[in-house]
Amino acid sequence: MNLRAALIFLVLGFIGLLLVMGAVSFVRWLRLSYPRSFRSILVVLCLVVVGAGVWVYMEAKERPVFHAGDLMTLQEPVVARVIPADRQSPTTSCIVEIYEHLSVVDVQSGTLKARVESNNRSGPSFCPVGAEVQIDLAWLHRFTLTQRES
Repeated sequence: MNLRAALIFLVLGFIGLLLVMGAVSFVRWLRLSYPRSFRSILVVLCLVVVGAGVWVYMEAKERPVFHAGDLMTLQEPVVARVIPADRQSPTTSCIVEIYEHLSVVDVQSGTLKARVESNNRSGPSFCPVGAEVQIDLAWLHRFTLTQRES
């Protein structure tokens, strides 16, 4: 184990010790200040902490999960990078317009690789149908995801 890991564990242990000491002091103060109802106050506080933990877990789990072949309909325009067929070619950017469909190909470390399935606009700045594009997940805010059966 290296020195950095040892220092991190030492600091985390110290912070944990402070939290435990603070919780014990709070329970003692609660017992002295409210001798008749300190148990019910502790139960309510524990329920609030557990409820907050469940709420945070549900919010984190609510993020969409992309699978290969899923159909995504955009509710706002998105700028994407076209994945060139030849590795020597430079990457270009294009626009996927609102209400257009993308088929999810792959998701890797914060980027979504998709294939353009429809595009009503034509022009050099819009993505051609059938092109594979790469979109940063941070830029996807409003879309609908339809999971297809494989």
